[in-house]
Amino acid sequence: MSLGNPRLSSRPLRRTFLLLSVFSAAFSAAFSAGVSESAPASAPASAPAPSPSDEIIPDIPGIDYSVNITLPVVSGTSGDPVGPPICFDQGLSPHPVPIPCGENSSLTATSQVASHSVSQAASLASARIASIGGSSRPLAAENSTPNLTPATELFDICTGGGSASVTLNPRRRNKWRGWGTSLCWLGNFVGGFPDTHFNPLMDLLFSPSGLNLNIIRYNIGGGNNATNSPRLQTGWGKWRGMPGFKATEQAGYNWSADDRQRKVLFAARARGADTFEAFANSPPWWMTVSGDVAGASKYGEGNLKVQYEEAYAEFLTDVVEKFAKDTSWGKGMVFDTLEPFNEALEGWWMKGGGQEGCNIGLQQMKRILLMVQAALERKQLKTGIVSVDSFVQTTPRQIGTLNPFLARYNVHGYMSLAKNGTSPVEWTTQKFYDMKRMAKGQEKEVWVFEWGPLLRGGEDMDVALFMARSIIAAINILEATGWVFWQAIDPVASWALIHIDWSKTPDESTVYTPPTVSKKFWILKHFTSLAPAGSKRLYVNKAACNYGIAAFYTPKKRMVSVFVVNQKATPRYVKIHIPWWFLRNVGGKSKVHSWRTSYADDLVKVNYRGGHWPIRFAIPSRSFASFVLTHVRPLW
Repeated sequence: MSLGNPRLSSRPLRRTFLLLSVFSAAFSAAFSAGVSESAPASAPASAPAPSPSDEIIPDIPGIDYSVNITLPVVSGTSGDPVGPPICFDQGLSPHPVPIPCGENSSLTATSQVASHSVSQAASLASARIASIGGSSRPLAAENSTPNLTPATELFDICTGGGSASVTLNPRRRNKWRGWGTSLCWLGNFVGGFPDTHFNPLMDLLFSPSGLNLNIIRYNIGGGNNATNSPRLQTGWGKWRGMPGFKATEQAGYNWSADDRQRKVLFAARARGADTFEAFANSPPWWMTVSGDVAGASKYGEGNLKVQYEEAYAEFLTDVVEKFAKDTSWGKGMVFDTLEPFNEALEGWWMKGGGQEGCNIGLQQMKRILLMVQAALERKQLKTGIVSVDSFVQTTPRQIGTLNPFLARYNVHGYMSLAKNGTSPVEWTTQKFYDMKRMAKGQEKEVWVFEWGPLLRGGEDMDVALFMARSIIAAINILEATGWVFWQAIDPVASWALIHIDWSKTPDESTVYTPPTVSKKFWILKHFTSLAPAGSKRLYVNKAACNYGIAAFYTPKKRMVSVFVVNQKATPRYVKIHIPWWFLRNVGGKSKVHSWRTSYADDLVKVNYRGGHWPIRFAIPSRSFASFVLTHVRPLW
């Protein structure tokens, strides 16, 4: 019987008094304590043992791995990101637009560690940095062109300013599928590292003690023609030019062509990744009109020859089939989904560019999707089809007619484009609503399958807070059920979770520049640790807070997690109300735990002395905080 049943009022009054007494005992002390928090302790010099206060925090399975990372001592201005012109290199981002140049990172060392909980994992990371004399500070501000929207553009937790008070709606919920990254282009680069460097990076991305990313985008490369694709032959371009399995129309398949990316793919699966998608940026070069996997000879011109449409479908499904059926080469990897296109509707892919991309019109897409579907069925593959991996700003009005072919919609959640005098946030918000309505009408999920700080300059923490707001908007407004970072390891600091200089590798004679963990890494770890795959998203009842507050319930851990981003230069006070019926059997075991990432802190645990019902807290300026209420057993 539901609590909303009218007969409930006829129950004996002693049940009501019993409920009230249970909640009073559990929460009275917390209510009387008020709102405060203490500064986190300084980083320990060695890996700490779990403290009693952490025992009820959701455990992360222990895993041993060798890695030490230090953030660089940097110079440069803080605050205003506007400065000298940036590097106008089409290949430095996943789009042919100007973005900032990166900073070099600093030293590294190695030590053996093990981690068991969210709090302890963060302490261990700090300990590893401190043990080699490193410093934990944000990366330097990167220059950006004056016409770009600066990352220092600030938004309040809830529009209107001041304090925020929201109620979670546990009756409206959907299942969260997880967090991920693309392996293009990082797999082509990192996959060639020796194991002493490779394994620590894989642990940081995919192990439970790292980011615990579970969604993987594997790229089926188009290969490249040395004559037509010179920028994919040298420098960073040699890593962006993804190897193709079929060099010419007459050639057979070269299944050893992409060993480096496959190594990363299998390393991710071995560490717990469980959702896999194969996607293509371009058909093989010999199927294209221009003979170049970077794009067409004219802006907006389609670049896949009509006579090769069926061959392209066969090529894609041959690769998927090879993974699934060749247990030695593909290790039985069954891709959950296949995406034949990537930003094909935008029209900006041009010959001579610094990365793969192919313009394909909507009608040609429909024909190819039918061919891919037929090929998957003929080859008896259980892989589904998704599309269209375009900007959410251009997607809703174009792809509604693709519905019969698709298992899910993938969109790219870049929030830096504007139109008709609107701000980027306003335009993206409207398109999020349009996309959500279309997907719900077709009973399909939407995933943000690519995100990066496109056209965003500024310091590391500025970009990290912008990422947090983008994630929360995708959760609340688009109602996405999965979220994927463009590529977790990147040579451009503003685009990287882990920054590495791609001009040098550990197996070359040149001096290797070790990785640097960015603030984006730590903020994303809040989400991946406290809202893992399988969690249920809880609705925030105030639209004004759709960019500032998100919440999840994780059934396996019986915990409610709340995430809050404060971009303002002053502290903000927040109340989170949770309906009393959602807190069945909480009792005296329930506690609130809190973590924070700021300019000075990397996922540090802070003392929470606010109430449980509601959760009340102050979030410092320019910071990100997460709160967990444990031992929650809802009436579902």
